[in-house]
Amino acid sequence: MRPQPLAPLLVLFLIPVVSGFQIGVKFLGSGDTVVSGVCGSRWAHIVVVSPGEVPWNDAEKARMQALNERDVAIDYAFMVTVEKFMRHGCENVPDYMLSGSRGDFTGVGDIHFFYSADEVLYGALPDFEEACKRANVPYTVSARPKMVHCYCMLPIFKEAKEDFAKIVDILKK
Repeated sequence: MRPQPLAPLLVLFLIPVVSGFQIGVKFLGSGDTVVSGVCGSRWAHIVVVSPGEVPWNDAEKARMQALNERDVAIDYAFMVTVEKFMRHGCENVPDYMLSGSRGDFTGVGDIHFFYSADEVLYGALPDFEEACKRANVPYTVSARPKMVHCYCMLPIFKEAKEDFAKIVDILKK
């Protein structure tokens, strides 16, 4: 049997919230955009917290490297190395499964990005914004300085509680 890419397995958890016939969904981690790209048109609202990807262009690499010293959780080198794990021995993994911003977001519901402005993965945001613009997908961005990776999913301090509440409100729509 041929090895399969691991990117879809990087999704840590999924929180469906049903409101009538529309469903909101929350993805966490670097696999979030893979899943949202694969099944995005099924969701009315998509929330992604700290979405990352294998950096695929010089501008994104430079942005991520510039944030490296401020990020206490994820090192830029990991974002380059993770490609090997995501490929899981397969050379024919589609680009969008390694770098979600390279996918086609056409038909995806509104997307809400939550980041720490001081994390390496924040360097991917402009590429995700461009992907949304190409597909005419409405999106919002919440980025707080001096927070850690996925901070708002640990709602035990003021800023995390505020942003977690925003996520819950979005998914209840």
